[in-house]
Amino acid sequence: MKRAVRSLTRIIAAAFILFGVIEIVLEYARDRLPDAKISRWQIAIGSLLIVAGIVLLAVSAKLAEKLADDFEE
Repeated sequence: MKRAVRSLTRIIAAAFILFGVIEIVLEYARDRLPDAKISRWQIAIGSLLIVAGIVLLAVSAKLAEKLADDFEE
């Protein structure tokens, strides 16, 4: 059970990182258009998603252990 929970947590973390990168890349691409500026909020949201994904990857083993133990009880 721990392995499945850890895998699911890592998939969610990878999705956070992917969405963060997509957010920043699309904001950069929009900036390349005439009369468009980079929105600091969009960059901040993308950065927070990337950081959240990295943190979730870092704690995935402990989180999976805790969730699997709670589920088994």
